[in-house]
Amino acid sequence: MIKNKKINVYLIIVIIIFALVLYFTLKDDYYNIINTLSTINIFYLIVGILFVFLSKYFIAETTYLLAKKEKNKVSRSKMLEICLIYPFFAGITPSSVGGESFEIFYLKQIGLPYGKASNIVIQKFILYQLSLIIVNILAVILNIFTNIIPNNSFVNVSVGISFIVNIIGLGFFYLLAYNRKFNHFIMKKGLLFLHKIKIIKNITKTREKVDSYLANFDDGVDKLRKDRKLFIKLIGINILSFLFFYLSIWPLALSISIDHISIINLFILVSYVRMMSLLIVTPGNSGAAEYCFIYLFQQLLQESVIITYMLVWRLVTYYLPLIVGGIIAILWGRSKKA
Repeated sequence: MIKNKKINVYLIIVIIIFALVLYFTLKDDYYNIINTLSTINIFYLIVGILFVFLSKYFIAETTYLLAKKEKNKVSRSKMLEICLIYPFFAGITPSSVGGESFEIFYLKQIGLPYGKASNIVIQKFILYQLSLIIVNILAVILNIFTNIIPNNSFVNVSVGISFIVNIIGLGFFYLLAYNRKFNHFIMKKGLLFLHKIKIIKNITKTREKVDSYLANFDDGVDKLRKDRKLFIKLIGINILSFLFFYLSIWPLALSISIDHISIINLFILVSYVRMMSLLIVTPGNSGAAEYCFIYLFQQLLQESVIITYMLVWRLVTYYLPLIVGGIIAILWGRSKKA
């Protein structure tokens, strides 16, 4: 798990970036933006929030089905708790690394060995990456027919790099999960390296723990590899999660009276925002997501409307899950101490 000092540092970084984003977005047209926010349609806002949290439910279902193969008595509510807390740890750390660490720690707390817990998280990551690539390809294909995204080097290079990074990440973790020789080689070479630089002192004892970890990990991989129907089902569930998350942008548009952009075009636009902003390694892609949103919408909306829309979208899809996750994480931490 991430240490409290690091959490505080990351939280401060997120708060500073958010404050800077608010300052630079509000400073030139403060009154128009505030006026638009004051007329927001609460019904559509709630629908947008519901879409975001439905996407979390589908992720929880993925975690539940993977964990159930390792442990018969797994609670859906516990898996939902993981997925609600996840945005907090993922949102305050670069590249969401804190989210995966928390998931492994939580799964260990409910009785799964670290090897099996790590396997579940890696399998989940593979499913996530594969589904993300499918959804992004869909967005690129739809854009060929709509031409809603500007065709320039900045967009093309950003999207191209995003695909390359996602495919490399998918390939590495696929090998880690499904190629036993590669997995064992990485783990054991890493162990020897840590021993050489004096981080690991008792290599014999540590090697025994690693062997136990690898045995549990390999067992988990074999179970999912043999169940192709489950794998396909989980891909479908992950794609549904992405669709609900991305399409939350549609009711959020309606909440501030933006009704002239089709739902398909909104899906394409937000997909490109995500592809482009994920290249910038900041906690929660703060700063990058806001810039890419404004850049891609600038030909479609007035500046004050874009900024209002961006703030509503960012608050609902990033800051609200982060806040909810933080509150649940605090309550969960207290329950563990009690």
